Amino acid sequence: MKLFNGKAYLECAKSDDKVQIIVDKTQYDKGAIATIQSYCQVEQIADDLTISYTLPQGAIPFAQAANQARTKLEKLRLANKLSQLIGLTNDYQIPYLHPENMYMVGGQLVVIHSGLRGILTPDHQEAALFLDNLKSLILSLFMPKLPYEKILAGLSALDDKFAKRVVEADGTEDLFAFLRQEMARTEAKLKATKRLVSKRTYQVYRVVGVLAIMIALISGISWYRASTSDKQKKDIIEAQTSFIINNYAKAQTDLEKYEPKALNKSAKYILAVSSINLADLTAAQKQVVLNQVSIKSDDNTLNYWLYMGRGEFEKSLNLAQNLGDEQLTLLAYTDLYQATKLNDKMAGAKKQKRLADYSKQIDELTKKLGK
Repeated sequence: MKLFNGKAYLECAKSDDKVQIIVDKTQYDKGAIATIQSYCQVEQIADDLTISYTLPQGAIPFAQAANQARTKLEKLRLANKLSQLIGLTNDYQIPYLHPENMYMVGGQLVVIHSGLRGILTPDHQEAALFLDNLKSLILSLFMPKLPYEKILAGLSALDDKFAKRVVEADGTEDLFAFLRQEMARTEAKLKATKRLVSKRTYQVYRVVGVLAIMIALISGISWYRASTSDKQKKDIIEAQTSFIINNYAKAQTDLEKYEPKALNKSAKYILAVSSINLADLTAAQKQVVLNQVSIKSDDNTLNYWLYMGRGEFEKSLNLAQNLGDEQLTLLAYTDLYQATKLNDKMAGAKKQKRLADYSKQIDELTKKLGK
């Protein structure tokens, strides 16, 4: 396979316990083969040089570790481990950063092939390239369907809020400080969610939750036909169809033009459940929240999740405070903090004041709920 790190192409071949890197005559100094041999096993074939590496015992390909990281928190934790790469750089050995050239050994990140200054590709250190590779490695965890090379080439064009913040980091310290903040916020959010339902009643609620969804859909159809306009009726039925096949994002889009007051409870329920299913939570945590929402839930609860799904976090916060629910309040503050932090159009002073206020509320609620 051919690897590209934004600067140099390398040919790579893998077996169960070995990795071979093939470099052409332009990528190494023929007069320095003896020096190269002191660092790795090499074989010269015509003008090419084949470099063989034996993998450490228990080494797991970085791509495999990335696939095993399913939740946002797991991805953030793995992304934070990439900070280990900073310690691998020195004046002489230059690591070639690419997911296919990296392995996990225990909790340690290992780069298999490194160049040697002036004699083997990569043959000199480039701070900007190193930072771009770090950013691309991080984003590859959250964009698994995109080839690494495409992420690297398209960094400046990424418009996802999280991706933009990663790309805008002006150095490794800023980059990993942001990741640590994301981990802390995500952990706080998950901790708040876990308290919504006791573990002992989880299995019972799981079954009840599924039945409630089906009952809501059946009862909702009759209501829609009797009480809504033809256009709204069509949109609601379309949302139902999307909902039934688990296309929660489309269910939200189908009804995004309607204010909550224009929707009946069945429609609100569909939007609330869709919002929860699209939330950045584990499957178990989503089920915990779903077990607290039903077709009989009050309008404030349903509207809370409806607004959360639409990104209208201030409205969600107001509803959570009206409900007197500290867990929901914490979740709303957490999302408000993230949305504000990523808002590059807000005035600086106003933004910092809001972030400070939200952070204070998050800390106070987290401590209170942790007692």
